[in-house]
Amino acid sequence: MTTRSRKIIIILLLICGLAIMTWSTPVAPVASAAGSIGMVCTNGPTFDLKTASGHIYTPDGNSIFMWGYATASGSFQMPGPVLCVNEGQTVTVNLTNNLPEPVSIIFPGQTNVTSSGGSDGLFTKEAGASGGTVSYTFTASEPGTYLYESGTNLEKQIQMGLYGVLVVRPAMGGNFAYNHASTQFNPAREYLVVLNEIDPELHRAVELNQTYDFSTFNDDYWTVNGRSFPDTISDNSVSWLPSQPYGALVKVEPYDPSTNPLPALIRYANAGMVNHPFHPHGNHLRVIGRDGRLLRGPGGEDISFEDFTRTIGSGQTYDLLFRWDDVDPWITGGAPVPVTIPGLQNLVFKDGVTFYSGDPNLGQTGELPVGVTSYNQCGEFYFPWHSHALFEFTNFDEGFGGLATILRVDPPGGCAAVINSMHVGDLDGTSGTIGGGRWRATVTVIVHNFQHNPVSGATVTGTWSAGDTNGRTLTCVTDTLGRCTVTSGRLSLTSNADVTFTVTSVTHATRTYYSGANHDPDGDSTGTSITVPRP
Repeated sequence: MTTRSRKIIIILLLICGLAIMTWSTPVAPVASAAGSIGMVCTNGPTFDLKTASGHIYTPDGNSIFMWGYATASGSFQMPGPVLCVNEGQTVTVNLTNNLPEPVSIIFPGQTNVTSSGGSDGLFTKEAGASGGTVSYTFTASEPGTYLYESGTNLEKQIQMGLYGVLVVRPAMGGNFAYNHASTQFNPAREYLVVLNEIDPELHRAVELNQTYDFSTFNDDYWTVNGRSFPDTISDNSVSWLPSQPYGALVKVEPYDPSTNPLPALIRYANAGMVNHPFHPHGNHLRVIGRDGRLLRGPGGEDISFEDFTRTIGSGQTYDLLFRWDDVDPWITGGAPVPVTIPGLQNLVFKDGVTFYSGDPNLGQTGELPVGVTSYNQCGEFYFPWHSHALFEFTNFDEGFGGLATILRVDPPGGCAAVINSMHVGDLDGTSGTIGGGRWRATVTVIVHNFQHNPVSGATVTGTWSAGDTNGRTLTCVTDTLGRCTVTSGRLSLTSNADVTFTVTSVTHATRTYYSGANHDPDGDSTGTSITVPRP
């Protein structure tokens, strides 16, 4: 990441930190336990679904009457459950309709879908009103991301919420998007972004059994996975959104060829009537599939492409691989952003909250004014992903909201690794003569945790570059102030103009050494090595 990008990040952190907290609906911190973010599958290949009605909640305190698909044993939800199957399986979907008009399901992208029961409709058989049933069967022959949605009175019923996503996993395995080695991804980083728009007047008319003129359709709310920002960044199945189970926060770590070599998989789907230009910040995404088909040319050549803003057409789906590259080292005390950050006495955050870590170098953590709450846990970065039709980045014309979520980039190894990490926080050197034309150097090492507090009991190991300790390994153990000292051997005043001490490792009973965070506040060392001149 470039220095200019870091400047942009700080601005976005300040914007997002302010905007996220202006809504009255409670928003959970972005911290997430394992499994609380990412795509949630309802596994098949047989699914018993029903239709149901209920209300969803918007961040501005409104509630909207909706229809939706749900599991037979579940309650109303929006969107419908994510149906996950394997390539080659025979899929059966049994639908019971509890709504006051006929309903059906169509499966765009699937071939040879058969239906039984119910009555004939425009596109497929329909389940009759108030208790009718129908069954659909097909073979999941092509891996990819698909929508399923009502095929009855589409302009009304899909808008009312009768839609969901079908995921067909390839024969190569669940850690591939398609049957090609280039589509391998980290299965712990699989995310769904389902877009839609809502005109609350339509929903009010349906709830009150009134007529509605579709020529007057005017969307005032926009959703990702059934929620509007900032609710999109809350965990899956939070208690205050009982009918909107799916969050949309995307969380990754920097690419590393050894420890984090695989990208995340992002599945886009647009269930709405309107095309949405979706704009992810942070890095380009590689588009590898569209509408459930791998992007390959007539001769099998790779025609995937990188994209920064993708207009997702009504009814379209895309599969994208996402990798975040940390171009600058993720370190505290790195190159500062090219702006002057106000002093603490002049640094103001609306409502006393922020997602900014307090470190102007965008390292791990730093100081914030007294009384300010930061949702930043370990120096992670936040980037907005949002509609580039900026009026959709609102809730009923109030920004920021609507069709947006956030990308969270944790430091290498994740927050747990950072929180339990330690690093060198300072190296200071002194020198003095010892007689006989000789001199010695002494280096004081300070070891910090990720919050820059001293770590005691850490064993520091290092080497000197010259003297009778040249190349030898020396150790010291930090005290309660996180300090310990090492002393060089005898050095010649005539032939040794200076000597360098280099930290090679730091060990501790409960902490892990993270050399990438080594730094020195006074700039007389790299945090890893220091050169001490002769006296």
